[in-house]
Order: sequence, then structure tokens, then C-alpha cells
Amino acid sequence: SGSGPGRLGLTRSRYTLSFRGRLELDLVVGDTPPADSQAVVVPQDVYLILGEVSTIEETREPLVGAWATLGRLKPKPRGSVLVSPGSGGAPVLLQAIVYDFEDTPHARSVHVFEALLTAFEEARRLKLASLTLHPLGTAHQGVPAEEFARLLLQVCFSAAELGTSLKRVHLLLPSPEDLLRYEALLANQGRRVEPS
Repeated sequence: SGSGPGRLGLTRSRYTLSFRGRLELDLVVGDTPPADSQAVVVPQDVYLILGEVSTIEETREPLVGAWATLGRLKPKPRGSVLVSPGSGGAPVLLQAIVYDFEDTPHARSVHVFEALLTAFEEARRLKLASLTLHPLGTAHQGVPAEEFARLLLQVCFSAAELGTSLKRVHLLLPSPEDLLRYEALLANQGRRVEPS
């Protein structure tokens, strides 16, 4: 319904949270960000081995050699964000360093919160109006989805209060089940965050 080329399978929730009328947060299901996204925030680990920007696959070494290579790399600090400019009209990529697989749990709330703050600050610095983010730190036995939802709402609320260039934040979810789950979490958390 109304999907353009490359937008197949993108489902939007009817649920949108507004923060002081300045910033809106909505939920989207799909594997690509909405067309208006100027930046995408993806979860990453301290050695940059997760996701689209994988270094292991590019090395074509046996796994032992790849792990040895990783051992020589200097880990990135958790809570930090690496900014890669988008090429050819693609959105800016913000890699949120939230995982450390040598630590248990692999992700902690404090680092997720720092990464969210930093990503929102980068969006303000770059004067972006829209940002898409994947849930940060909720996979690989990380933080509970409830905790991520609470931190995200807190950062959205603060950004709206303190002034931000962002007008819309999309939370990009992998499945319709996740959509229902986050709708419930945000509705529940939203009542606590912003008094009417």
C-alpha cells in the first residue's frame, strides 16, 4: 500500500509519540530505513565486527587469522559513536559502540545511554531533521527491550527540551512481533516520561 521502489515490506505503526510538539518518535518494521532518513544508527561492538561494515568477511582469512587480527586492533570505547558519511545520497551511518563480547553482559545500559546521547548530539551537529535507529544493545544477551525503550524515551524527551534539529526519529524493527512489543513498551514508558 503506497510502497515505492525499494520500500517493499516497510510497515509503519500507527503509534507515534510526540515530545513537546518538537520531536516525533515512530516505529517502522523493515530491513531498510524510511526514505526520509538522513542518518541511521546501528549497534556495533568494540572491534567493529557486527553488521554491514564487517572487517572479518573482507579479510578472507581463516577464522583463527581473523581473531588474531582482531587481537591487534585497539578496541573502541563503549558508548562512543563512529560517524561515516553516506555516499551517493545514502544516509550518514552512525555506529553505536554498545557491545563487548569479552564482557558479561555483552551490553550495559550506561553504554547504550551514552551512545544514544552521542548519536542525538551528532544529529544536532550535522543539523539533521530525521534519524533512524535500530534497537541498541538488546541482542546478544544485552539490555532488556524495556530498558532500551526507557533510555530512548529519556533521550528523545531531553533532546526536545534542550533543542534539537531532529523532527522525527524512526525506530526500525525487524518483525511485526517486535513492533507490537515496542508499541506496548513505549505506551507504558511514555506515560511515565512525559506528564500531560
